[in-house]
Amino acid sequence: MKLKLLNTTEIKDYPSGSALEFHEGVIYLAGDDARDLLVMNRRWKKRRLIPLVQSAEKRLPKKAKLDLEAMSLIQVAKQPHLLILGSGSAPPRNQAILVKLNDHSVASIDITLFYERLRNSGVPALNIEGAATVGERLVLANRGNKSQPVNHLIITTTDFFNRQDTAPLQVVRAELPSTGESSRISGLAYSARHDCLLYTLSTEDTGNALDDGPIGKSYLGKVENFLQKIVPENTRLELDELLDLSEADKAFARYKIESVCIQSERNQSMKIHLAADNDTGVSYLFKARLEL
Repeated sequence: MKLKLLNTTEIKDYPSGSALEFHEGVIYLAGDDARDLLVMNRRWKKRRLIPLVQSAEKRLPKKAKLDLEAMSLIQVAKQPHLLILGSGSAPPRNQAILVKLNDHSVASIDITLFYERLRNSGVPALNIEGAATVGERLVLANRGNKSQPVNHLIITTTDFFNRQDTAPLQVVRAELPSTGESSRISGLAYSARHDCLLYTLSTEDTGNALDDGPIGKSYLGKVENFLQKIVPENTRLELDELLDLSEADKAFARYKIESVCIQSERNQSMKIHLAADNDTGVSYLFKARLEL
């Protein structure tokens, strides 16, 4: 893989960008402690907000935040919706938010039952950081930490929130490439055209799923022939090819990359967006061309 950085911006008035999605020329950005969903065009202009949480504060306090770290486009009754997921790392974070894109109506769903199933299925330290829609399946990324270093991919259906106790559930141990530091999954995106899962890794020195820590390097990786590798009998998956973002461009240095989404694709390349925060309440966006 090769990456060429095309543009970058700092969004001072939107806190902690952590989840990205692109649909029909529009970029959606959720923040882990943000009250609203930020809506932009592909050049990050014409910004507007969709309220997700009732609060007088734009940036929610740590004890009350939903920790919205994962987002993916799904179809509900043949209509496009954004599914935005709390991390599950504390009780207030056992929430999913469904945003109907044709009218921006918002529904909040308690997914405690499903998250308890995950904890009882071999994911004790829940910290959902990424989501990607693969056909009718939803792939979630659970981020490890110092005390629970294993990262997992969780495969279920896009309508799991409607049948939390019976939705299919497959837990796959994600074997990450060695980076010489404690890098862990922070975001996912899927290309149906290339049958390729993109994932981001970020380095943060934290001993649990709740606290922040010093920021290190971030990486972008891919898994080719993804559909062949998530058959039910697979319990482990090698996340192979990896790109050090700060080596690709110095502009990525000292940023904690939280998410990736795909804007457009060609036969051997993609245009992607990446989101970052540095735990100060500011969001950063990067646009790049990725040569596959």
